[in-house]
Amino acid sequence: MLAFITDGENVPPTSHRKSLVAAGGRFARWCRGSALDLLFPAACVGCTAEIESPGGASICEECLRLLPLFYGATCERCGAPVPGQRPHQRCHTCDKTKLRFDETIALGQYDGLLREWLLRMKSGRGDSLALAVADLVGQRQAERLAALRPDVVVPVPMHWRRRLLRGTNSPAVMAERLAGLLRVPHANDLLRRTRYTVPQFSLPPSERPANVRGAFAVRRGYHLHQARILLVDDILTTGSTCSQAARALEQGGAGYVGVVVAARTLRH
Repeated sequence: MLAFITDGENVPPTSHRKSLVAAGGRFARWCRGSALDLLFPAACVGCTAEIESPGGASICEECLRLLPLFYGATCERCGAPVPGQRPHQRCHTCDKTKLRFDETIALGQYDGLLREWLLRMKSGRGDSLALAVADLVGQRQAERLAALRPDVVVPVPMHWRRRLLRGTNSPAVMAERLAGLLRVPHANDLLRRTRYTVPQFSLPPSERPANVRGAFAVRRGYHLHQARILLVDDILTTGSTCSQAARALEQGGAGYVGVVVAARTLRH
């Protein structure tokens, strides 16, 4: 049974189709995909270079080499790299900082090519890049994501005014893709922004907690019952935004909040 309820009823499960219809649909999609591959060979979403053997994230080997990905051990709480290989470590910063979420999975450092990609993802034309980044997170962090055992995937919401200007919300694009990879429900509207806030990057770290304090709430109709939430954002710096979003989820009844971000800032 699902751990969260919307409008007083369990979220409906994925509809079941007859096996023959499903098989026919898969075959038709395969035919269309094969024809398109012949006409338009797969290309890297980052640099448009042709990919000879597409599979998984649509990213070429050269772009993968240039991405500042995390390869060693990272802090279980905030996602920053830590020395050694011992699992479930925490960094010294987390010992001094109150974070409301339980765990963080970060793809890499907010620098170089990954920083460039995340900036491109902030426009509607960057949605394909956001999907590829989510696929890369799913590939590289498959075991940790599965271990979180999320009941639902939720993006950090964007205020409607900013969404209107950008035309997209990259955390929402990533969240929907990750939910599909994990085969769990995706609730894009579970969290809402209660007020407009200035961008966090425009403020010094000391002012960021106050800027987003009380800026999130669980939308009416959702009743969380010790649900395990996977909260998705694009960048984590001080953790203030995700902490306030996690606080709202906890107040709504969530029992566990794990955070997934594309990038972790190491200097703030």
